[in-house]
Amino acid sequence: MRGLRVPVLSTVALVCGLALTGCSGPSSSGSASGSSAGPGASSAPAPSASSSSSAAATGGTSSGGSSSGGTSSGGTSSSGGSSGGTTSGSASGSASGGTSGGSGSGSGSGGSGAATRCTTAGLGFAVAPGSGAQSVGEQGAVVVALTNKGGATCLLNGYPGVDLVGDDTWSLTRQTSQKPRQVTLAPGASTSFTITYLSYDPASGSVEFKPRKIVVTPPGETHSTTLTWDFSSVLRQDAATRPGTYVGPVGGR
Repeated sequence: MRGLRVPVLSTVALVCGLALTGCSGPSSSGSASGSSAGPGASSAPAPSASSSSSAAATGGTSSGGSSSGGTSSGGTSSSGGSSGGTTSGSASGSASGGTSGGSGSGSGSGGSGAATRCTTAGLGFAVAPGSGAQSVGEQGAVVVALTNKGGATCLLNGYPGVDLVGDDTWSLTRQTSQKPRQVTLAPGASTSFTITYLSYDPASGSVEFKPRKIVVTPPGETHSTTLTWDFSSVLRQDAATRPGTYVGPVGGR
């Protein structure tokens, strides 16, 4: 009976040893590969793989996620995600700064244009009341008013061209004793120039000139306007070196 008991015990011991070897083998393999045959360990690889993918997508450390176990890998991947978020915030700040800079460089444009020369079409012309010589043989003054009838400010500077027109035309010389100055005319504003003339005296035996029209060309212009001459005859001196009939600058007295 004792002889039979020894083989039985030996057999039981061998079976138990084999069983213990089978149990320890799968557990060690699961720890090395990250997978397990048991139901409890099967959920660990899924978070590890997901965390690894997340870490790679956000710029986390992929080697830490691969070599560590499920719980440790999840922590490393989470840290990688935070680092990625910080980088994204910096890029957003940089873009915002660029937008602000663009707005700054776009401001301050534009500007108002400078006033231009007054044109004949943009001016009104009229002989001022009280013009003309007071007596025969004396000098008289014909004051011609220029009014800006446009909608913008304009400039006049210089002598106008003036022709006295009768049977022929007399182009008047300039009064060089008065220097021209720039005149700025706002819309509706006026300035003037003066035609000085020496009236004709029949008793002098001189040549008479009978003007009927005044042709005026503003400074810098080529187009003219015509006014009526309603005054006495003029002593003709169109060939004289210093005639008593001449025109002053715009804005002169």
